[in-house]
Amino acid sequence: MPLLPATLASGLEALVPTDSASDPITRIGAAFDDYFQGASVSGVPVGGSTAAAKSAMEGAMSGLNAPDGAAAAISAGITAYWGVIAPAAATLWIVPGFTIPAPAVPPPGLAGLTSAVQGAFDASVAAEDDLAAAANTLATAIHGTQSGGIVTLVPVVPGPPVPTPII
Repeated sequence: MPLLPATLASGLEALVPTDSASDPITRIGAAFDDYFQGASVSGVPVGGSTAAAKSAMEGAMSGLNAPDGAAAAISAGITAYWGVIAPAAATLWIVPGFTIPAPAVPPPGLAGLTSAVQGAFDASVAAEDDLAAAANTLATAIHGTQSGGIVTLVPVVPGPPVPTPII
């Protein structure tokens, strides 16, 4: 099963206005973690725990409620998530007949994540989107930065390594 923006949008729709940053941080972390559960390598879904990645994401989202700080906070959170996922690839995807000897390579789109998130915020404000439309716009923007991650699979039987996308 691939990463699906609709899964992320559904989780983001759980956000509600609040004066505290802790509840939105938890909800955004849960939404992204639920979304990431769809990530597969060579058809094998995530099979290990992503709790540490979710915790790292939540810890990195300080500044979420600062004026104009949400895009950078969400970007920092997702980048921190990948910072835990990459070295844990061998425990997250157990692909029969292969080993994963090295960390995953995070998607290159992470470099443009802050701009993508801010662009989604700006577009939703300009369109006067309701929560569902804004969540979809944000999820689509985030999803667009998540492709291109790579896990290198090495056959158990001697053979060359196989760079394999995380989809």
